[in-house]
Amino acid sequence: MNNVEIEDFYHHDFTTASEWEMFVARLEEIVHEWKLPNTKVGRCLKPGDFVNCAWKENSEKLRFADAEFTLKHFKLKLDEDDGGADESDLLEESEEEKVQCHEDALNASNDFARIDGNHLEIGRYYGIREFLVLQSVKKDSAMDETKIRILLSSLAIAATNANCDIPTLVQVQEPWQKMYLGISVGKGICTHLDMVHLKKVPLHCKYLTGLLTLFKQKVGEGCGARLDPAMISVRFSYLLKDWTDSTWTQEPPDFDFMQGETLGVAELGKLPFGATYDPIAELRLYTTWPEMSENVVVDSEGFTDLEPRFAPEWSVQVKMVSSPACLLGEYLTDFLHLCNNQKTMVDLLGDAVIYSRQDDQTLSSVFNVLTESKIPTISTVVGGSKAAAKKNKNVEGPISEEILLSILYFLFPDAEENSNTPYGDLTIYNMDEDQWKGVKTCAMESLVWRLAIVAAHCTHNLGGAAALAQLWYEFVQEIRFRWERSILISG
Repeated sequence: MNNVEIEDFYHHDFTTASEWEMFVARLEEIVHEWKLPNTKVGRCLKPGDFVNCAWKENSEKLRFADAEFTLKHFKLKLDEDDGGADESDLLEESEEEKVQCHEDALNASNDFARIDGNHLEIGRYYGIREFLVLQSVKKDSAMDETKIRILLSSLAIAATNANCDIPTLVQVQEPWQKMYLGISVGKGICTHLDMVHLKKVPLHCKYLTGLLTLFKQKVGEGCGARLDPAMISVRFSYLLKDWTDSTWTQEPPDFDFMQGETLGVAELGKLPFGATYDPIAELRLYTTWPEMSENVVVDSEGFTDLEPRFAPEWSVQVKMVSSPACLLGEYLTDFLHLCNNQKTMVDLLGDAVIYSRQDDQTLSSVFNVLTESKIPTISTVVGGSKAAAKKNKNVEGPISEEILLSILYFLFPDAEENSNTPYGDLTIYNMDEDQWKGVKTCAMESLVWRLAIVAAHCTHNLGGAAALAQLWYEFVQEIRFRWERSILISG
């Protein structure tokens, strides 16, 4: 009796959900997680909202059989004001409330908005502020008609069960084609968002007359009612993107100017600003005829009223290059690269910067050796210093003597009798200084300020790290010379 084997019978469980049912349930679950059901109707879109306002994006991955998809939610973040909130409350209480999708599609304020972003072209195609997109994770998202219908049906069932009237679309064909098919179900109305791509535009569809005939034919099918005149908006676009390769008109400062008395010194106090090459990638000109009745315009193969020069609205859109070559950016980049430079002063300027320290040398004699240079210090040249002449240490660098003297006169203007760039009173309060609170910087037009500017000039134009090392060597010599003799350091 104990050895009786109990046979296991297989019972088919008809309550087990199929893969399609689990896919629909997952879609419905995501819609509830994002709190999309029973959304309120917002304020009317204003011109420029699609461009000026930011888009909020959510995404979630899900599987259907052996295929993986991504469901994305896009919503335009509007700056709600008090008036818009009151209006939405009134619309919510109204029994004849429309769906947000229909309100946006019939609003012509953003008909020609140009939006850059993945899937955001849907907002421009249909004029809607919120939508869901289902796309395949694989790059080759081409699907046959059967799969497309299954996905559209799944989205429609999930949206209906969740009471969500937000348009849901499926991306079909290749991603670069930007082709979508969708549906919107709400308030007893089912709206199909279809799209057709034509390899060749039919001749009758190249003009407004043929497009209006096709539109009325599709709308009037099975209706039997006489249609009112259609309201149309027309825009012509002209693109210019073939630019010359010539350099920009603004050039970096020419250091030959600094041999003059005033022009060179004035150039030293500024860093260049602008682009080396033309930073414009493309320029678009738009001529627009906003909302007008079809009765007031004719556009056919033989005659047209749509002359661009007579358009009531003209607009221009400029697209800049992604990474333009900017003068100030090049200056700062070259200067920051020196942070990783491991070379010493000896490597850059030679052994002339090294002094041999004798046992019987005093501290004063050490400073005297350091302050001696191939180029005499400014105070010695202008003020007639009576200090005993020491043996010169010849320091060779890429900066010529004339340019180096101009730079040093700019840093130490008190060494010149009639200086054109004296330091101002740095103790006077400036209202603009409030902008720099919290920023670690020096006072404007101070010695450190001027040193940073001329250091950037030397690094970019006069020889790189070697030029900066030469400038620093001469600057330290002058500071030590003034320190030894108790001479005031201005700035």
